[in-house]
Amino acid sequence: EIRIHHEAMIEATGGRFNIFKIVGVNHYENTHSAIIAELLNPNGTHGLKSKLLECFIESFNEKFTIQSFNFDQARVSTEHVTEEGRLDILIEDIDKKAIIIENKLYASDQAEQLKRYDKYARTYQNGYQILYLTLSGKNATDQSGEGVNYLPISYKVDIIKWLEKCVSIAARFPLLRETLFQYINHLKNLTDTDMDTIL
Repeated sequence: EIRIHHEAMIEATGGRFNIFKIVGVNHYENTHSAIIAELLNPNGTHGLKSKLLECFIESFNEKFTIQSFNFDQARVSTEHVTEEGRLDILIEDIDKKAIIIENKLYASDQAEQLKRYDKYARTYQNGYQILYLTLSGKNATDQSGEGVNYLPISYKVDIIKWLEKCVSIAARFPLLRETLFQYINHLKNLTDTDMDTIL
């Protein structure tokens, strides 16, 4: 009975429509990185300035180790090329502090990947943090991350919870709000936490 009611609600509200699923935003790490980076960018097209970036950082509480990160004047880039490799997402503030996000949906770690990124990150003398993003929040392989101070985070918990908070922040921005809803639903499907999987 619960499933029948759930199916009826989906049918009545157009709940099966999801543009991210339609265009195949599943296994492409670069596409997910681009979406997340745009939301984190204070100069992004969302129009909310640094509010979404602040919300992202605040969601980690004491696990976020950079002191006094400058949200308002942060710069966000994707596929940032360095001598130590290509960073999926790099967030820098004007005070030489950096957040590096390594996005791993299904790909394996490259040789000593986080070790190399950590070497690059040390050029940010006023503080840096490496976030290792996977679907479930798993750790990097030992050959990649052993000895590196990084924070494993997940789409399943951390990103979805952050996006749900972003929905509230975007309450008066209907296009953004509805896009966030669709992306959340898409991630729940990818991480097996959507209603269809639960039921």
